[in-house]
Amino acid sequence: MNRVKQSALLLAVLSLLVWGPAANAQNNPGDITLGAGLSYGEKISELGLQLGGYYVLNEEMRVGGDFIYWLVDSPSGVSNSFLELNGNFHYLFYQENDITLYGIGSLGLHYSSVEFTFFGETVSDSNTDLALGLGAGGEYNLGAIKLYAEPRLFLTGYDQFQISFGVRFTL
Repeated sequence: MNRVKQSALLLAVLSLLVWGPAANAQNNPGDITLGAGLSYGEKISELGLQLGGYYVLNEEMRVGGDFIYWLVDSPSGVSNSFLELNGNFHYLFYQENDITLYGIGSLGLHYSSVEFTFFGETVSDSNTDLALGLGAGGEYNLGAIKLYAEPRLFLTGYDQFQISFGVRFTL
């Protein structure tokens, strides 16, 4: 595991220790929930760091967003970046026994850039695509925190299947 991935994991664990115990685990209208996790994209074939949050509208719906920074390895002399900013809608269709299952609709922007030097000249390019994704999610309530997993298929943007997992807590 490289140093960036180790640092990200340490940051996530420390965040849980600092904010987790004070968190409220209920899912009530008006609640704001924040979370952090890891993502894996099948076409990018790398891990990403995910930060996100949502606002509970009512017992069946919530809206929010997430940001994913992909930890893409760059060959020597090449600098590249891949990131996503997604707005999400969750429709909660099952909430019993500390388990919540929901459908996900995502609309976002997926950005990529690359820069390298070729025969002494710097060449760069970037691309931003509108992304549409569909998926499902599940949360397991542990009290102060909730564990989540969300497989999604993006039909545009990076055009890939990805899965995210992590922890959430209510403010």
